[in-house]
Amino acid sequence: MVCCAVCLCCTSLVTVALKGVGLLGAVISIVLGNGFESFIYWSTFFISGFFLFTHVTNLTQVLESKVPAIAKIHLGYLAIWTVMLAIACIYRFVAWNFISIFSWVLLFAFLIDLFFKYRSSPSSTAAPGPATPAAAEAGNSYGTV
Repeated sequence: MVCCAVCLCCTSLVTVALKGVGLLGAVISIVLGNGFESFIYWSTFFISGFFLFTHVTNLTQVLESKVPAIAKIHLGYLAIWTVMLAIACIYRFVAWNFISIFSWVLLFAFLIDLFFKYRSSPSSTAAPGPATPAAAEAGNSYGTV
């Protein structure tokens, strides 16, 4: 049985929103959308579904141990899809359609998820601090043995 505490965290709720809006948008875009929007919605449904499945089944840690770059891949996915959704929203300013509501909701959900993922991701540009106060005074950032 899946623990409800895992399902109710903010990341899971946003991912459920991405999956649900992606599916609704995908079905509606068959009639009202274009190929670009259909691609965005269907791929959002499947990719977010994969990440939701790994999160709910606690496979995220196992997957990150096997593929250490999975967190960066997820962050890249969120960033690229956010840009594509921004393009779709700009396009829908010119040619408004009912599907644009799904684009805006999905864009905001991606922005929220991107914000939380970026905040929780470790910074790879931060250098290690000095090992001892004496090393900091001497300008040696790695300390002495």
